[in-house]
Amino acid sequence: MHITLSNLTRMAAGVAFAAATFMGSTALAKDITIAYTGYSTDQPFWVGVGDAAAAQAKELNVEFVDLTATQADAAAQKDAVDRAINMGVDGIIIGSVDNRAFGESLDRAKAKGIPVVAVDTGIDHDHISSLVQTDNLAAAGIAGKYIADNVDKGTVLILGGSAGHQTGNARRDGVKAAAEAAGLEVIFQICDWQEACGYDTTINFLQSNPNIKAIFAASDPMALAAVSAAKELGKLDGLVIVGFDGNPGNLKSIAAGEQKADIKQDNVEMGQESVKNIVNVVNGQSVEKFIPIDGILITSDNVADYM
Repeated sequence: MHITLSNLTRMAAGVAFAAATFMGSTALAKDITIAYTGYSTDQPFWVGVGDAAAAQAKELNVEFVDLTATQADAAAQKDAVDRAINMGVDGIIIGSVDNRAFGESLDRAKAKGIPVVAVDTGIDHDHISSLVQTDNLAAAGIAGKYIADNVDKGTVLILGGSAGHQTGNARRDGVKAAAEAAGLEVIFQICDWQEACGYDTTINFLQSNPNIKAIFAASDPMALAAVSAAKELGKLDGLVIVGFDGNPGNLKSIAAGEQKADIKQDNVEMGQESVKNIVNVVNGQSVEKFIPIDGILITSDNVADYM
């Protein structure tokens, strides 16, 4: 075969085309960069969400940039979202500290065509493509029914999240509705998800209100704080304490007969689904606006299955 310069040019072009065709399916995912900012890295639940998201991104051959702060800080998280937008990432996942803090940032993301998925907590903005979340209202209703089934009469103290926080409100409302339907009185206290507040509030109310027979904590760290406070006062026996997350320390407390029950969130599935959703949106595919993840009631009867 006589090879001319034009032959070589055509051959090179053909090789390049074949290589591009061969690599097309893998390059599509590899060229995607997503940024993730979770609630914080000092809570086991959120460590699990972040780890699962990172593993799913690796499986999909997607670059994953974790901008989560070590402690819950709404201003720092907004700054992280703004940094991600300035970096020009292809998509952003937010597990919000304050779901009301992102208005201007999400406006900018929308203007730049950067899609956003929320995980764990809903964000009220028309640019949020999807919410991956435990069905908090239904799961909290299960917790409330457990309390009602194990408390004949008296008062339920709810240790809540932040004011106006969508997740915390749903957990409060689910327990409150079930408890009040059973004739129990409910006291709600905002604790901003903080262990110290959970501890102090439990101490104060157990000392001042002998009718408190159950405590529901909207997060597991607050539930363990309530256990510690009740033990310190010598009032743990007969007190029904229920948490929400399914953290290892709380499962150990249930196995030890201290905390009575917990609602386990599937943080692994939440992390995985949030990454799948944002990648699908980046690739122009449609996704469900709400991906509900079932909560699981953990008691002494089944705690060994989850430890």
